[in-house]
Amino acid sequence: MATQARPHLIDERVLKAQSHPIRAHILNILSEGPSSPARMQRRMENVSLNLVCHHIKVLRDVGLIELVDVRQHGGRREHIYRATQRQYFTLDEWLAIDSKLRNPIITTILGQISEDTARAILEGRFAELPDSHLSRSPIELDRKGWEEVVAVLETALEGVLEAHARSVERSAESGEELMPARVMIMQFPIGREGAGD
Repeated sequence: MATQARPHLIDERVLKAQSHPIRAHILNILSEGPSSPARMQRRMENVSLNLVCHHIKVLRDVGLIELVDVRQHGGRREHIYRATQRQYFTLDEWLAIDSKLRNPIITTILGQISEDTARAILEGRFAELPDSHLSRSPIELDRKGWEEVVAVLETALEGVLEAHARSVERSAESGEELMPARVMIMQFPIGREGAGD
């Protein structure tokens, strides 16, 4: 089954599967490439292998991941899974999600961003390439300006995903090793500092 660029309109079972923190962590790991339950468990804190296997079954049952290989290692078998679709929501899908389920999804994504950036800093890789990008842009927008930024970020995301796909294709032909990277794009409203004082 080929990896799809966008998820189908989300049904309740799929949404519930995606919104659980352990399952979100599994999907995040699998977004980097195929992996086994044991390897995924080693990347999680205080999560047993049995619990990882339970959540893998849930994700597999709703079609978010699939078994792609079974490898023999002596007397044991290693099951290798991969994500079947990229994990992000279109605007229509996001609006269809019950508002009480949105915050857990946002919290999980922000936790993953925090883990990724902390790991890159601890490994000394964050500033390894001189053209890495880091910016924080406090701005003020009217409603039309907000919509303009939404459009710019959607175009940027599409460009990022297209660059990823082309890189994978070129690597398959050239044999060049791909460099794992993270691109975070955020836009959110915030209260004025001191407004609550």
